[in-house]
This record gives sequence, structure tokens and C-alpha cells, in this order.
Amino acid sequence: MIKDKLADKHVAKPVYISRQGERRAGGLTEWLAPSQLLSLIVLAVSLFFTYQLWNEARNNAEKALQSDFDYLVRESNRRIEQRMQTYEQVLRGAVALFAASDDVTRQEFHEYVSALRLDEHYPGIEGIGFSIPVPPAQKASHITAIRNEGFPDYSIKPEGERDVYTSIVYLEPFSGRNLRAFGYDMYTDPVRRAAMQQARDSGRAAASGKVTLVQDAGHDIQTGFLLYLPVYRNGAPHDTVTERRASFAGWIYAPFRISDLMAGLNGEKSETLDVSLYDGNSVSGDALMHGDSEFNGIRQSPTRFVRAHHISIGGHDWTVITRAQPGFEQQIERGKAPIILRAGIAASVLLTLLAWLLVDDRARALQAARQALRLALYDILTDLPNRKLFTDRLLQALAKAKRDKAQVAVMFIDLDKFKPVNDQYGHAIGDLLLKEVANRLEECVRQSDTVARLGGDEFVVLLPYAKENHGDMIVAGKILKALSEPFQIAGQALHISSSIGIAVYPQDGDTEKLLLKNADIAMYHAKKSGRNNVKFFHPDMEEGGK
Repeated sequence: MIKDKLADKHVAKPVYISRQGERRAGGLTEWLAPSQLLSLIVLAVSLFFTYQLWNEARNNAEKALQSDFDYLVRESNRRIEQRMQTYEQVLRGAVALFAASDDVTRQEFHEYVSALRLDEHYPGIEGIGFSIPVPPAQKASHITAIRNEGFPDYSIKPEGERDVYTSIVYLEPFSGRNLRAFGYDMYTDPVRRAAMQQARDSGRAAASGKVTLVQDAGHDIQTGFLLYLPVYRNGAPHDTVTERRASFAGWIYAPFRISDLMAGLNGEKSETLDVSLYDGNSVSGDALMHGDSEFNGIRQSPTRFVRAHHISIGGHDWTVITRAQPGFEQQIERGKAPIILRAGIAASVLLTLLAWLLVDDRARALQAARQALRLALYDILTDLPNRKLFTDRLLQALAKAKRDKAQVAVMFIDLDKFKPVNDQYGHAIGDLLLKEVANRLEECVRQSDTVARLGGDEFVVLLPYAKENHGDMIVAGKILKALSEPFQIAGQALHISSSIGIAVYPQDGDTEKLLLKNADIAMYHAKKSGRNNVKFFHPDMEEGGK
């Protein structure tokens, strides 16, 4: 009978015969054990949710990075405009020199420009010059007068007969490549002439289009442009175009080498942004003034972070194409999304294992489940309570404080100088540093207190608050001292500090959200006031400045 039962048990699995006489199994369950099928379902579902969370985090990171990029672009364009406004003011100072004197001598002009120390304070500007119109009937006497000043080789260049002559008679510094421009008739060049006429007739600054400076003959040639301001005879009216032409005396102008002008303009951000300048509103190789000559349009850019803007310099339009360097976009891969992906895959594998164990061994499955639930309440990197667990403990503390009419303190801690460490040594070192920070924070508090990590380099501490002994300030002082001590990580001595904001229940808020918000505001003011200090929340603190 035993043998019969074993035989019956062996043939209990159903087998179907198709019409063609072929043997097929009764569905997927015929090939998989229940534990295997359940594990595959859990794996598929958990990986799906991991993908959704990763995709959302990546999209959020892209939006945040796009916002950062747009801000950097605006700042870069603003710096270009501000630098040119500064140079315009320099030229206005020279115009004022002529307005203050009936006759500005060559020596006076030299002394004025020398005092500006252009090489030290105004990169890109080749000098400051003064060009005058020369009527054809006065050309010979004009040349004779300049030669009598000690310039026997002086002449108006280029040679030739024409209805209108102009000549650069003053140009400082009067040395080096600037000597090539002495006596040059800028009016012979249509691009320069258009800007000169615009300045003369409008009474305002006017920038020329793209040119090659006369100074750049030979080698080290850069694209250039010029900025003009008109000079009118003292006391003569110049309210209308007709009056301005009648009283016109000459042009104060400055030649610029565009690459020298742009050098160092964005400081440390120059490694983040690639800026190309185009003359006018055309984005083409012929219009390119500065930047990558192979980049002739947004569509050809290898990065999604590209912006095109038009700015006006002296009434002349420039097109500014700004794109991110490759390292900027790679920040997406160093954000939360990869952490979520790795953690999600790890959690998926763990949940799959739990599902497997659930069928075969309930006790072991329950134990593994408790470990998985810990992932939802504790920070993966530091093993500190996460935001969810911290919020739960804060709600419990507030409920108890309301019953006992006691107080509760919340500290918001942000690490100072953590990002430079993370950028220089990499995220692996940064993660080890965050773990050591967590250890030091726990050493500064009691077992009844709670230290949690909200994310990144932001931590919070929950303290039962006793007004008479100022326990929160004591703990804050310990934290400041502990985090300012050097960290020995992988053979490197790393130095950071912290900015701490404190909010106290009930005077600073009666809900967990309001307390955290006000502690965050106080932390911002601590960081703004010099970092490595503590600020208690005060209603006068403006959140809008954050």
C-alpha cells in the first residue's frame, strides 16, 4: 500500500495531450515551484517601482541642474554687460577730460590714461584714443602740425583722396602695437564708420561690429571691436542731430581684443560653461567672435544644456551661445538617482529573497522582512533615522510636550565646505566623511535624543528641551567643536565645519513642519553670517532671503 501511495503521489501532476499528440505542461506553474513564482513576481514589481523612483529622481535632478545652468548663464551674460558698462564709464571719464578743458594736450591725455592703469584693471582693452575729423582742405596743415610735435613720419593712413578724413591723433598707451594705429583713418572701414556715425549723431556710446584691429598686424591676431563716444565743442549746443554734427569735435574710443576681454570673466565657472560670441543676430562661422569655431548652432551641440541670448553692447547686438562643459551634465549621475537605483536594486533582490524564504521558512522570512522594513526608516549610508522616522519621533515628542507643558528643541545642521571635499576627492570619500559625521553627532547627544539624516549633508537633532539648563546650546557647542576637528579619511585630513539653526517648541512653532522650517531658516542665517556658528530662530528672520 505504501508503494501504491507513492505511485499515486508521483502521478498527481496533470499532463495534457494536444490534438497533435504532443505533450505540453499545464501553464507556467507546471515549471516553477510556488516559491519561485512568488519570487519572480516580487522581483518584477519591485524593479518596476525602482525604475519609477529612479526615473522621477533623475527627472528632478535634470530640472534642478537645468535651473542651475540657467542661473549660471544669466550671471555670465550679466558679467559681460557689466564689464562693458564699466569700460563705457572709463571712456566717459576721458570725454569729461575734454569737457573740462578747451585744449587737452597730448601730455595731459597721456597722464590721464596712465593713471587708469589699463593693463591691471581693464583686461581686453588695448588703449584709449582720440580721433578727429580732418576736412580735406586742412589735411596738409594738419599733417604738418602733428609732425612739428615730434612725429616726422606722421601721415593719415591709408593714403588716397576722399571727401572725409579722420585720424587717430592720441592713443595711450602710446607704445608697442598701438603705434601701428597712430594716424589711422578709421572712417575708411565701413564697419567702423557705421559705429562712428552712430555715436556722433546719437550722442551715446556705439560699438562697432566684428573687425581685425590695426594693432593686430602680424601674429597673435584676435577678433576685435571698438567702442566710441562723441566729443562736442565746449559750449556748443548738441540737442539735435543737426546741432551734434555741427558741434562735433571727435571721438573718444577704445579698441578691444575679444578673447582678452573674455579671459577670466567667469572665474572658476569657466570650467563649467563654454561661451561663444557672435556678431549681430546671426549664428554662423563668419559672425563668430569668440569661442568654438566648430559650433555653429544649438542643434550641433553635444549637450542638452545650451542657451542662446541676445545682448546689446553700445547699441550693437551680440548673440551669446552658452553651453555646459561635459562635466556639468555628469552631475546627474552623481546625484540621488544612482543611489536610488542601487538601493532599489538591492532592495528588490532582498525582497525577492524574502519572498523565497516566506514559502520555505516563515521564521526566516519574517526576520528578513524586519530588515527590509528598516530600510524604510533608516538612512542607508549612515544608518541614522531618516526623515520618516525622525518625523514620527518628533510628533511623539510634541504630543508629550503638549501634555507636560514642556519644550522641545529641533536643530537643523548643514555641513560647511562639504561640497569642495566631495568634488575634489570623489563621492566615495564623501560618503565615508558623512558616516564619520554621523558618528560624531551621536557622540554629542544623549541616548534619549535623536540624530537623523535628511539627505545630502543635512542632519537634524531632536532634543527634549529644559529652559533652565540651556541644554540645546550645550549640545550645539559640542557639535560645532566636534565637526570642526579634522577627519582622517583614507589617509587624507579633511576639514569641514557646520552651521546650526535651532527652533524651540512652542514659541517657534507648534507643528513638526513649522519647527523644521524655522530651524532651517535659522540655519541659513547662521551660514549667511559666517558659517561655523549657531543661530536661534527669531520671527524677524526673513525666509525670503533664503
